[in-house]
Amino acid sequence: MAFPSAPSALWIVSLLTALFAAAVHSNIVNDEDPLQPTTSDETVSVGGTVTLTCTVTETDNSSLQWSNTAQQTLYFGEKRALRDNRIQLLRSTPTELVITISDVQLSDEGEYTCSIFTMPVRTARATVTVLGVPSTPQISGFEKPVREGEKVTLTCTSTGSKPPAKLRWYKGDTELQGRPDVVESVPDDPTYNVSSELILEVSASDDKAIISCVVDHDSLKDEQKKTEQALQVWYAPRVEISPEAIDGNRMAIEGQGFALHCKGQGNPEPTIFNWEKVEGELPPLAKAEGALLSFSMLNKSDNGMYICHAGNDIGKGSGSYTLDVQDPNEPYFPTATPTFFPLPNSPIPSSIPDVFQGSGSDSPDFLSTFSPDSSTLTSVISLTTPPSSTTTLSNVLFPDLPSSPDSSSLPPSPVTPSLTSQTPSVSVQTNGVNTFTVDARNSTDTTALSKPPNVDHAVIGGVVAVIVFILLCLLIVLGRYLIRHKGTYLTHEAKGSDDAPDADTAIINAEGGHSGAEEKKEYFI
Repeated sequence: MAFPSAPSALWIVSLLTALFAAAVHSNIVNDEDPLQPTTSDETVSVGGTVTLTCTVTETDNSSLQWSNTAQQTLYFGEKRALRDNRIQLLRSTPTELVITISDVQLSDEGEYTCSIFTMPVRTARATVTVLGVPSTPQISGFEKPVREGEKVTLTCTSTGSKPPAKLRWYKGDTELQGRPDVVESVPDDPTYNVSSELILEVSASDDKAIISCVVDHDSLKDEQKKTEQALQVWYAPRVEISPEAIDGNRMAIEGQGFALHCKGQGNPEPTIFNWEKVEGELPPLAKAEGALLSFSMLNKSDNGMYICHAGNDIGKGSGSYTLDVQDPNEPYFPTATPTFFPLPNSPIPSSIPDVFQGSGSDSPDFLSTFSPDSSTLTSVISLTTPPSSTTTLSNVLFPDLPSSPDSSSLPPSPVTPSLTSQTPSVSVQTNGVNTFTVDARNSTDTTALSKPPNVDHAVIGGVVAVIVFILLCLLIVLGRYLIRHKGTYLTHEAKGSDDAPDADTAIINAEGGHSGAEEKKEYFI
């Protein structure tokens, strides 16, 4: 390959530099030409109005002119050249010509020319872009209800968009991912048809769900076009059993009425209900009427698990409920554990709430320990049970009797809660929010702590019988003693005084009587 010589190369570079400088100078002169008209490109939607503006810096009394894409004159100064009522003159001055085109159509798209007839004629072009407004989308593919677990294919279609619109799927407020949009051009028309598919595997939760198809397009800045489709899913009933209030009472108490309600949620609604008891047949006093199982009078034998079967045209569902009949004299203890939340940074309570305040020896002892390093106060509640007064009395009267068994070894009464059971600790945290938690067994029944402990009625009866026996024995001995020391006592002091006329004679006769008595003799050896 032959390369040009060095002088030839320099000459070519110099020529190119000169041409570039001339072009730049021409542009600068053209930009600074006060008679050069200026315009701007415009974008408008179908049916909208576009404004075309042409201006010059100076004028030499030449008129400005607007021409359409076919180079037909629209306006020459203030004079209308094309009879089209959509085109109107907005403003005309020696340095400006402004016109408007209303009800813009796709055929109005193209380059519009502004000219000023000077020597030479100067022109400027403005490109008008017309957007095709997409139609409201339409959803197809859902004509009848579908069963749970089946798949449904939905198709969304929108026509008349330019450029092609974008389609988005939503279920409620959650966006779903559909298949990529399919764009089809319309023959002899600059618009496009767009479609999208969505495949869903429906579940029971999708019943009555709203599926939306939304169109995104530049021509829809201030409005939104979308279509909604409600799904209808058939599914077997979901069963839940709950107590039914009778005379305002929802508790299962022995001797009172009670009812269970079987709630079946399904599509279609369940129409068949069957009740059964796991341990055997339904109780004689239980009556099943559709979704309701009623007990005219509860009994302990009614305890057990009950099952309700609900069915519709799709399938069956079951639910269970465990019935535990309560004794009418037994206090009710809720299972929930109350939690107290004092205000943040509040002082630590100096005492436990009134629910723990007993009376006399039944009051609980509170032992508190505080750790200054952890900012946590831990209080342990210990319940002290007073000794049984009956057992103390029997030990005093009869020390040889064996002591009664410790109350702690006896099983707790089903009515009176055991005070010796372990009581959970109460924690109060002072860094932030203080929390005070108490076990429900101590906080629900304020009279439970003041009830007397369990006593042995046999011991009490034995002690009373022994005391009565001892009192009877004492009465018998005292009576015999009194009888032996009651009556007339005979002495020898007034012997011979019965026949005496006076007291002196009686004394003489008495002394005389002693003289004639047999004398006793004592011999000392």
